[in-house]
Amino acid sequence: MCDLPYSGTQRRRTRNQIWAKLFRSVDRGGWMNGLNSMRPSDPELAELVADFPTRVHPSETPLMDEEEVARVLQLAEIAGIPVVVDGGWAVDALLGWQTREHSDLDLAINQQYLTRLLNILRRLDYQYLPRGDEWAHNFVLENGAGHQIDLHSFVRNSKGQIVGGVEYPGGSLTGQGRIAGMDVACIHPEWLVDFHLGYDFDHQDYQDVTYICNLFKLQLPAEYQEYALSLYEGNTPGTWRLPDRFNVRVPQSPWDYLAFTNILDKSYRESMSSEMQAIILALLEKYEDPQEVSLGDFHGSGLRSGVILVEDQRAIGACELVFSPDENEGDPGNQKLVIRQISLLRRAEYSSLFLALLRKTVSEGWRARVSRVEALPLDDITQPRPALPERYDLGEIGFASVFAKAGFKRLDAVPGSRWGVERSLCN
Repeated sequence: MCDLPYSGTQRRRTRNQIWAKLFRSVDRGGWMNGLNSMRPSDPELAELVADFPTRVHPSETPLMDEEEVARVLQLAEIAGIPVVVDGGWAVDALLGWQTREHSDLDLAINQQYLTRLLNILRRLDYQYLPRGDEWAHNFVLENGAGHQIDLHSFVRNSKGQIVGGVEYPGGSLTGQGRIAGMDVACIHPEWLVDFHLGYDFDHQDYQDVTYICNLFKLQLPAEYQEYALSLYEGNTPGTWRLPDRFNVRVPQSPWDYLAFTNILDKSYRESMSSEMQAIILALLEKYEDPQEVSLGDFHGSGLRSGVILVEDQRAIGACELVFSPDENEGDPGNQKLVIRQISLLRRAEYSSLFLALLRKTVSEGWRARVSRVEALPLDDITQPRPALPERYDLGEIGFASVFAKAGFKRLDAVPGSRWGVERSLCN
């Protein structure tokens, strides 16, 4: 998969992996070859950081202290550069006091101001720090003292709507907080909670979300309630992952397929025709293991294609997909998948379940050898909505900001655009 790097824990792991790879290349191919491999492969990013030297020996214990945060934010304010604090420092800004140490400072910034901010950071001895998931709108700088800044730039159109870069949902950049006694712009509290959803999380994330929910009187999300219950039952703090009672899969039996179509059609059929059952059984008999059946098998048999979400052997969600020729590929035989519908019968407020459906949809698409997966979600980037909705499957398709967490990107820089993820970018 190729998820967007909202999770700080995931970003740090990826960063460590890329540095290990780069230093191996230095050992094998010589210093200059290794150094060249540390420069950005993305031409847009390469141009942005052309004047920044590569941070050859990054800090093993980066620490972005309050004094350095205040210095960067004050210089940005003096220069008239609007920035919005994201990540862990946004949590502390909302609370008004520092709750823990932070390895970096996450900043959201309009792309039109990015070059000016980079000029300031270059004069502060910040250098380009390679990482595996970087691109022109999200990359990291570090200085000699081990201070790191994680930059997230977005693109606005003439109406002020975000239509590119890191697609912050409408209304998410409107929070207000305090750091080192100064007023700062930061992520809105409800959206900061939302940004913690849809991924595995650790005890640090739990504490951050709990602080925000307590202060702003927000309901603790379902995933975090489960983690809190686990702590109450005496379990050791650790990492939360989607419980094993949930499973997302391509239908693997006539019962699975019946449940799949019932969810999509809002029906309660208890049986299917003998002809339909025979088609499904014939399809499954091609494989020793029913887990080997693919979306392409269902499509080739004239059946509806998709995946189901099961909780304790009860189907509670489904995603229907349609195969279509990919007009963007030169080979007319190339196919893409279009998400027609996503529906949750239960736990529709459970962000991680909606994302589990999306991620499995994409991975099954790659297994079916399609070139891309597309959808037309509700555009909550250009049209603001309340954070933490009661249903993540609103409109039986869901929100663009959630698709972004699963690696989807806007296909056209206009409001209401289709969103997609390409197989070539996820290999």
